[in-house]
Amino acid sequence: MSAVQIVWAVSGFCALLLLPVGAFRMLAYRSGEVDHTPALRAVAVLALGLGALGFVVFAVLTVWFLVTGQTPA
Repeated sequence: MSAVQIVWAVSGFCALLLLPVGAFRMLAYRSGEVDHTPALRAVAVLALGLGALGFVVFAVLTVWFLVTGQTPA
């Protein structure tokens, strides 16, 4: 495997893992049912940010693989 393929796989895994976690944490923070600390919002923003970055990298590398005719795995 090349380094680009490893980055592609890791970014896909991060997006798949962190986007739902960040969304659930943000929903829990905004629900108002429990008095959450501001740290919960910070964790949610961090998870959403890293998940979004992972998704963008995954999408860009997927398009790059398709354009160049390479196989990602």
